[in-house]
Amino acid sequence: MYRDAIIERFKFPQHKGAITGADAQAEVVNTLCGDELVLYLKLDGVKGKIVDAKFDGQGCALTLASADLVCENVIGKSVEDMGKVTADDVLALYGETPSPSRLKCVLLPYEALKMTLRVIRIRQ
Repeated sequence: MYRDAIIERFKFPQHKGAITGADAQAEVVNTLCGDELVLYLKLDGVKGKIVDAKFDGQGCALTLASADLVCENVIGKSVEDMGKVTADDVLALYGETPSPSRLKCVLLPYEALKMTLRVIRIRQ
């Protein structure tokens, strides 16, 4: 049903876990299916770059694989550049268009990313 790469990320995520002392974190919930996700970002305060990103939580294969992809792709990027990321950018990372009923699952990590970036902007 899902691409092998999505199943692989779900089974063996590279960025799952918490970041102690994260500069920003956000918790999101998909009320339609019960997925829960916390996204953590650690910044290099001098350059404004994201030096680490992790997620924790529980959810379906689509949400957790998407979270792993989002984390992988924000590391090394500036907060400013990540503020320009769109839902379409996340879907491009994901590599396929989910059914309308599963779109919220794939984009849940994007919602968490937007929230963490808002927290960072407020603190600056």
